[in-house]
Amino acid sequence: MKICVISNLYTPYERGGAERVVQNIIKGLKDRGHNVFLITAGPFKNISSLRPQVVSEENLRIYRFYPLNLFFYHRDAKKNVIIRFFWHILDVFNWHTYFAVKKILKKEKPGVVMTHNLMGLGFFVPKVIKSLHLKHIHTLHDAQLATPSGLIIKGKEHSWEHSNILTKLYAKINKKFFGSPAVIISPSNWLLEFYERLDFFKKSKKIVLPNPIPNFQFPISNFQFQKRKEFNFLYLGQIEKHKGVLFLIKVFKKLAYNTTHNLHIAGRGSELERIKEVARDDPQIKIHGFIPHNELNKIFAQVDITIVPSLCYENSPTVIYESFSWGIPAIASRIGGVAELVKDGYNGFTFEAGDEKSLLEILKYCLKNRDKLEEMRGNAKKSAEKYGIEEYIKKLESM
Repeated sequence: MKICVISNLYTPYERGGAERVVQNIIKGLKDRGHNVFLITAGPFKNISSLRPQVVSEENLRIYRFYPLNLFFYHRDAKKNVIIRFFWHILDVFNWHTYFAVKKILKKEKPGVVMTHNLMGLGFFVPKVIKSLHLKHIHTLHDAQLATPSGLIIKGKEHSWEHSNILTKLYAKINKKFFGSPAVIISPSNWLLEFYERLDFFKKSKKIVLPNPIPNFQFPISNFQFQKRKEFNFLYLGQIEKHKGVLFLIKVFKKLAYNTTHNLHIAGRGSELERIKEVARDDPQIKIHGFIPHNELNKIFAQVDITIVPSLCYENSPTVIYESFSWGIPAIASRIGGVAELVKDGYNGFTFEAGDEKSLLEILKYCLKNRDKLEEMRGNAKKSAEKYGIEEYIKKLESM
């Protein structure tokens, strides 16, 4: 079957777990023999960037163009609030994207269109798909249809940012534009229930389907966990305040100083330089920067447990799936869909988001009970086996 996948970002412009999920799904579909092509956004380079350019990357046809707006979505963190406000208006009503995508779909005539995050391409895309009478499957990744930032911070659920009339209007417009795709996929019960409470997708078939892990990501036979005297914690993800990395460093520094434990931080984001400054006087905090996906085995071979200290509601963090696939348990904020993945004492530990005391107690427990973590490593691997890409693709095909 010819399948069109539409995602706002794609390598080399990925910045989070959603883009890796899209890559995994595309590879899985292609491995099953499907004819897949992708529509995605790219930065403005010159006037020709406004026209979709077809390129082939790793045997995948990609239509990439710059959706006419004030800036490229990948760089939104660097813009001030006023510029972002007007950017969101243009993004919601992006007629340039409407006609560009419509022209591509009329030419390609796919049997089904699978959409993922659309912010930065424009929320007219579902209207295009509906106008051409194509089957539409949409996968949810966050709260971006209900709030412009896509983020809801624990304790600020009813703040002005989420309750003002403009945000309510934004959600109402997106609800109308999206309508009811044939199928809505949510990786977590939490995110699906979030949108159901807001009356999104009333007539759609709704399915909870956790994100897939590619077969090549499962530990290969020669993967060897490096046992060390030191205990190594890992933070892997976006270096942003809402991800809790600054909070994590603050808690980690409360552990008694010695040379037997370290915190490794890997990723990129707007807070990276600040993180480096905060950690400069602490040799136990190791800053790695961005690590390519194909080199993650090197960092996972060194660590004992992964920490996901998010202060915002998370859907289904990709880093937890990745950690489990390498047999590494996870410590995670008990927020959003996280508790659907991490089971206390089995494959990891959870704590109340932002609770320093609770997280500190877990860190101390890990340092004193390394033998317990060895048992949890096996449980983490068993947990990962439920999320294989082949079963995921078969379920997609059945839709």
